[in-house]
Amino acid sequence: MFKVSVIIPVYNVALFVEKAVKSALAQPEVGEVILIEDGSKDECLNICRELTTKNEKIVLLRHPDGKNRNVCHSRNLGIINAKFEFIAFLDADDWYLPGRFSQDKILFENPEVMTTFSVSTIHYPNGKKELFGCQENFLESLQSRNVKKVYCHIMKHDVILGHTNANTFRKKVFQEVGKFDSRLSLHQDTELWYRVARKYLFFPGQIDMPVSVARRHQFNRITHRNKKSQLKMLFVWIDNIGIGNLYDCEYRNLIYLFARIQTNSIKVNLIRKVIFKFLLIGLLPIRRFFTHMFYRSMAKID
Repeated sequence: MFKVSVIIPVYNVALFVEKAVKSALAQPEVGEVILIEDGSKDECLNICRELTTKNEKIVLLRHPDGKNRNVCHSRNLGIINAKFEFIAFLDADDWYLPGRFSQDKILFENPEVMTTFSVSTIHYPNGKKELFGCQENFLESLQSRNVKKVYCHIMKHDVILGHTNANTFRKKVFQEVGKFDSRLSLHQDTELWYRVARKYLFFPGQIDMPVSVARRHQFNRITHRNKKSQLKMLFVWIDNIGIGNLYDCEYRNLIYLFARIQTNSIKVNLIRKVIFKFLLIGLLPIRRFFTHMFYRSMAKID
């Protein structure tokens, strides 16, 4: 039977968390909703406690002494305590749309399917909405189920493997690949998705319309991302893989992302493109040397 444990980290989101929980409970495939209250300073804990009295599917967890440990520790605690074979995540200020797991349920009938990705939509304060996530069925276009070939396609084209709210996993994936790296306060999902894609195929679920909504507001952690946080993600990713184990396509992707991070803040389009190309052309021939230098320099900062 296809039943999902939905993991929701909760921190200072008293205005939003009830909607998130209700959207998860509305999905017939959800077997439990695990709330990890992460030492909030608002009324989150009381709201979570009240929610548990209203539905037996809701489980409330906290870190020792009620301390704030960050989202990685919270999601990992949820993974460890999940009762069901399938795991999905939901940020407490976001919500699922009807039919969130309808396509996943079909895909996971195949025991070889370990993880799926779908499309989410982002709602901005100004009313703007945009789809987020890969809308390409790259398994079909590549006509291949070779994990390394597909992974290198993801690296080469910088494929966005779904949104945290829109991907579903067998619990076994985290036992084999590892969980969220607590060294990261941002981009931790991207880093983990890379590691997962290195071992397992991401199967496209619902990619023509969204299965979840991500709400952008002034308190989002993502608004604090910057050059340093992006570079740190690359360092942690390399560290987890092992610098001696990198594929050629990973070296190339590292240089592409490094060049993009360094030039993103340049306002003049022509200048940005020229410097971006200069970095690519200059670094690609020495990618292994550059990677070791990058890793060593970031290790000192870390």
